[in-house]
Amino acid sequence: MKNKNSLILIEGAATYERILTEVREVEADEGLRHIEDFLKIYPDFAQAHNDVAVMYYQAGNSLKALAHYEKAHKLEPANVVFRKKLADFYFVELAWTGEAINTYLDILKDNAFDIETLNALGTISQKIGRREQARQYFTRTLQIDVNNFEAAHGLQQLPPPSGTAAPQKQIVQPEPPPLPAAVTQPPPPPPAALAPWLEPAPLLTPQPSMAQPSAASPAPVTSSFQDLFLAIAAEPASSAVDLYQEAVSLANEGRLDESVALLQTIISTTPDSAIAHNDLGVLYQKTGDRTSSRYHHEAAVRLQPENTTFAKNLADLLYCDFGAFEEALDIYVRLFAENRYDVELLKAIAHICLEIDRQEDARFFLEQLLAIKPWDLDAAESLRTIGAAQPV
Repeated sequence: MKNKNSLILIEGAATYERILTEVREVEADEGLRHIEDFLKIYPDFAQAHNDVAVMYYQAGNSLKALAHYEKAHKLEPANVVFRKKLADFYFVELAWTGEAINTYLDILKDNAFDIETLNALGTISQKIGRREQARQYFTRTLQIDVNNFEAAHGLQQLPPPSGTAAPQKQIVQPEPPPLPAAVTQPPPPPPAALAPWLEPAPLLTPQPSMAQPSAASPAPVTSSFQDLFLAIAAEPASSAVDLYQEAVSLANEGRLDESVALLQTIISTTPDSAIAHNDLGVLYQKTGDRTSSRYHHEAAVRLQPENTTFAKNLADLLYCDFGAFEEALDIYVRLFAENRYDVELLKAIAHICLEIDRQEDARFFLEQLLAIKPWDLDAAESLRTIGAAQPV
């Protein structure tokens, strides 16, 4: 039976690719009918449920969108993209805060370095008045990605920690320039393009990143940030773990030199600690020592080449601090090939395209972003700007 199901899925995948080619050439309503017909034959094809949920959302049918998002998640519960989309929908569209928090926390248990999830939990915590938890989530984002201005902005909106006279310093770099602001015409409707991750690879070698949800009502947070983070951190020796925890605390208090000294101590005894190298790269970038920052970010990537967060941090440094576009794009291309759903990545690639005047490439990535996250206003405004700049 298992082999039979596998053959059905393989056959269904080939059929679905052909359907997607047709869907791109027809109106949204007709494309929706094509995929619904496909699901009558292959009701357990999770990707089709996810895509039809996007189409129903764009058509304003939230009830059917929810049903298909939940079906995709039920069919492939380990698929992090489907989990994120469902959590985003719970929070942004339905304001089901409890369901959203639980879904995001499940994602974070599997990957404590997931920036989109950390920012989403920070945003929700802030909205429901859990300020210290919001501070923890946003702070951890900035330890992983110093250029993440969504987390930096979130921290700026929070009051100083209780018992302090001034706002707590965070590990954060100057923001990269924002995507261009919108011009006069209203933004176009979200693109009807489906499953952009199945599109042929673009001309450009892409990517960096960022993401965001919105508001809702109270719900219990079941696990603390520190527990989730420490559960995933490498544990070379208990003394090194203790030192690392102290280094993180010092960095959060703005005592960067002391944090650097402790991380250097860890590396002197555990030179293959990728997370210590990564965090040293973050701190050196914060203090303006670009050369040391690059050395440690490259070491982190060399030690854990599969860690997308470490790779993004290196690429962001190369792009923002060194202007090394080609080297950064080589990393972005590899990451993009591995995950075409990464909204932060798509936004960063589009930003690079706009900066080097690759308007059509920027349009391509912005349209993919909006197909995944139709409510992203910055992307819609940037796409509108590109349209306004085109010769008539």
